[in-house]
Amino acid sequence: MVQKNILVSILINNYNNQKFIKKSIISCLNQTYKNLEIIIFDDNSTDNSKKIIRKIKNKKIKRIFNSKKKIRSSALNQLNAINKSFSKSKGDIIFLLDSDDYFLKNKIKFFVDLFNKEKKLNFIQDNPIYYYPNKNLKVEKKLKNKFFTLHTWPYFNPTSTMVFKRNFLKKLLKDISFSNNNFKRMFFDARAFIYIYFFEKNYLCLRKSLTVYTQNIYGDTIKNYEKKNLNWWARRFEYHTYVKKLFLKKKKFHFKFIDYYLTYLIKVLF
Repeated sequence: MVQKNILVSILINNYNNQKFIKKSIISCLNQTYKNLEIIIFDDNSTDNSKKIIRKIKNKKIKRIFNSKKKIRSSALNQLNAINKSFSKSKGDIIFLLDSDDYFLKNKIKFFVDLFNKEKKLNFIQDNPIYYYPNKNLKVEKKLKNKFFTLHTWPYFNPTSTMVFKRNFLKKLLKDISFSNNNFKRMFFDARAFIYIYFFEKNYLCLRKSLTVYTQNIYGDTIKNYEKKNLNWWARRFEYHTYVKKLFLKKKKFHFKFIDYYLTYLIKVLF
């Protein structure tokens, strides 16, 4: 059960984001809701990130410095960081934050109040404000509704908009642990939301925007998947394979629609 003054954990995943990491951390420290801990996982950064992280002194901050990256896949390293940070956390509500993004100052309070009001909720996601640093431009974008999503997946917002009840995140991470060393193109937001969409009833996707989502040109998504190139199709096939294995694990029937076979054909041909 959610209490009024519960402890919140914010899990920040960082790799070579020296340009953004300070603003990300400060946005957490400046929250109007104060009963929180901030766990920063630095994945063996080679830039100035570790120096910046160490320089910010606050008793709310816990630091984890990974001495060796797990693998060359950004997606698998992100999942590893979330697992490691979560194991060190104590909060009853868990916020995720990539280190090139940041929160508006009332985000934590808004979500805690909402969890208190809707006690059955296990997961809530807000809507991001897209930030283009090269243009100093912020744009609110609302997700479109897909007409048909039965055994594919709906559109979803990025990792930094995701908020979980602790026990639910623990269950989710356990249930998707089969993917911990697989699906090297598939980031946590896709793994988590596909699971939630098919197997969790008590969730809410808000239209309210409380997260600034930086369009980082050095980030994996923009570098490799912004256009529908071969990388995009390969990642899409990973999504389909993940859905199939997830249904198998849950002992549920998985019906493959034409999108699966089209994606598979393109992957094989090219």
